Amino acid sequence: MSILNFSKYPNFSEKKRAIYTSVYEHLYPGRVDRFLAGGIDFVPAARSGYRYWDIDGKEFLDLHINGGTFNLGHRHPELVATLREASESWDIGNHHFPSEPKAKLAEALINSTPGDMKYVVFTSSGSEANDVAIKSARYVTGRRKVVAISDAYHGRTGLSGAAGDDSTAAYFHSDYPREFIKVPFNNLAAMEAALRGRDVALVMMETIPATSGFPIPAQGYHVGVKRLCEKYGTIFLADEVQTGLGRTGARWAIEVYGVEPDMLVTGKGLSGGMYPMSALVMTAKVGAWLETEGWGHVSTFGGSDLGCVVALKALEISLAPSTLANVKEQANFLLLGLEALRPRFPFFTEIRQQGLVMGLKFADSLHGKGMMRALYESGIWAISAGFDESVIQFKPGLLVDRAFCEEVLKRFENACIWLTNNLFALITGGNPPDNDPVLISLRALAEEAIKQWNIKVESFKLIKHRENTVYKVNASNGCSYALRVHRYGYHTDDELRSEITWMRALQAGSGIDTPNVVRTRASEDFINFTHPSVENPRQVSVLEWIEGTSFDHLGRVERGVKAELEDRYFRLGIKAAEMHRHSASWEAPSGFVRSAWDEDGLLGERPLMGRFWDHPKLTPAQRKQFQKARIVLRELLKKIGKSPESYGMIHADFLPENILVDGSKMQLIDFDDCGPGWYLFEVAASLFPHVNQPFFDELLASYLQGYRTVRAISAEHESYIPAFIMMRAFSYLGWLMSRGDTIPNADRIADQLCSALAEFIPQLLAELTPIQRIGVSVMAVIEKKRR
Repeated sequence: MSILNFSKYPNFSEKKRAIYTSVYEHLYPGRVDRFLAGGIDFVPAARSGYRYWDIDGKEFLDLHINGGTFNLGHRHPELVATLREASESWDIGNHHFPSEPKAKLAEALINSTPGDMKYVVFTSSGSEANDVAIKSARYVTGRRKVVAISDAYHGRTGLSGAAGDDSTAAYFHSDYPREFIKVPFNNLAAMEAALRGRDVALVMMETIPATSGFPIPAQGYHVGVKRLCEKYGTIFLADEVQTGLGRTGARWAIEVYGVEPDMLVTGKGLSGGMYPMSALVMTAKVGAWLETEGWGHVSTFGGSDLGCVVALKALEISLAPSTLANVKEQANFLLLGLEALRPRFPFFTEIRQQGLVMGLKFADSLHGKGMMRALYESGIWAISAGFDESVIQFKPGLLVDRAFCEEVLKRFENACIWLTNNLFALITGGNPPDNDPVLISLRALAEEAIKQWNIKVESFKLIKHRENTVYKVNASNGCSYALRVHRYGYHTDDELRSEITWMRALQAGSGIDTPNVVRTRASEDFINFTHPSVENPRQVSVLEWIEGTSFDHLGRVERGVKAELEDRYFRLGIKAAEMHRHSASWEAPSGFVRSAWDEDGLLGERPLMGRFWDHPKLTPAQRKQFQKARIVLRELLKKIGKSPESYGMIHADFLPENILVDGSKMQLIDFDDCGPGWYLFEVAASLFPHVNQPFFDELLASYLQGYRTVRAISAEHESYIPAFIMMRAFSYLGWLMSRGDTIPNADRIADQLCSALAEFIPQLLAELTPIQRIGVSVMAVIEKKRR
């Protein structure tokens, strides 16, 4: 019985479920888990040209093409016909003996490959061909060492695997670090340092490294490497498994860079997507072992007669002048279209291109993986680079036409829009599946609790499950409500009562719309409800439903992300200032109780969001830095003070999902974290979700411009905002430690926060005088001993 959970995929057909179950149980469960966790649920079925159809019918444009295997499309009619016709006369053949198909394909490869090539070894995979290349170079030079590029990929078999990804080779105890040396790409000095000892047999060079996201070679780099190889007696291999066969607009990518290699490996596209075929092409010198050791490498399926017939036709189509001209034409068209889109989406940072070899780089790995999902949702199958997940491998086929490229650009634009509007949901990971035991229990409680209100329920829908569990309740009278099952023990009854009191005070005293609380039949604002399926009684409250989309949902983003966010931050600044103006004059009634975002709430021994300096992702040095920052920031808070002009009731949680936009209307929800605090902390909380934007300064300026239309903020206080952003980051790190189990990316986010804060804190400490820095260090030691 499979342990796969299909509750997130209610529309899966029975056939699709059966396939996933079998593959999970018998083939690669780790791969299935990874894809499903990323929202990729593809089971290819029908395929034609450059289009795939999922087994449940969804169409995808194929821009992965399996690394170039489908350069000519899926089931190219000429290749299908060639395979059928050849099968009337040929089969795999006998790898010991000559055959006409072997001879013709070998001659065609030698004639098409740059340099003075003489010999060919056929294999069934690129990995095997690279293994043969390593053996050949070792034989001809008498040396053992191999130099490859860091983060290059040459396969997963024994020798090729050791030349590629170190971590995977080490995983299988197949790494040989003394014999396989790695140097950075585009670094001739590092290459010469590796070759200077004259003990390296082979330099393995992916002409444009695919799995690291197609970084483009610097001018003169490949020529420089070849000269170094000649200088130090080392063989030069061009690995063209992904970049050859016309993909760059030249026959082989290495020709673009003016180099004649000693060996060249091809594969994937040589198969035509119809029959496994790869090959190693060598000069007479490197392949001399074939003259004396005819069985030095044998491969039962390498050079299959049937496969050679198909590969010859694939080679002919791939390298035809009309094909190469089409590659250049469509590559230029796509580049212009992508460049036109890029300014609208700041997370789309770079286009790497040589012909139809394309790598699209995004702001970071989170955006890269998110873009892979966004493309999938928009009907494009493309994949992020294995060694750099910030890059999407974008690989149109050789025979694409203008109409197909126009469709690609349209869907790519839709994907950028999708990512813009769904990134926050991707970060937080959405809700657990419907059959999660906790959610089943909470829903049972909610369905019973709602009977305490005068609401005739038609439907329940889970909206959010984090601090509180929130359901949208649709009633028979056409109205909708938000039912909140509050987190156990998060707030006392008095604290929840005080939250509602402030919400009503805001609405009455400032004109700020807050969600209307719906009272029970007994005229109570909330109830404590017990249900057999839930261990502890829960506070339950009901609010009128507010229409709107999240602050980050920018629609079609016609003006670009920057312009849209600047407009929204201007309006949010007005909203925050109106709230703070009200808070400055509002007096809390007797019995009002809320946790405070004061020195202790932010930086004390028990901060509201958790002891951030204890996060397990912190190094000892970072933890020491954090302690120093706490001391400095507490002194800053004392300096600012708590006058009504700087300190009062704040919302404290301006996350995008807590700010709803409906046309020109902007409304705040979820006052769960409200309490006394510095208004500057509110500002920081507002801006924190976009602190990594390249135009963050412009967003801050827009926010303050809006704020100052209602309420003054001094230049001095403005200068403190970076410090409050640091405090907001600290509180978020504490939240990730204590409650981050609801976010799948919690560890990744914590890693990024720890690194960013570690860079930021020295800037904070640099503002101190030498005497102050000594004082901070002494106080940090005292604090450590006290604990």
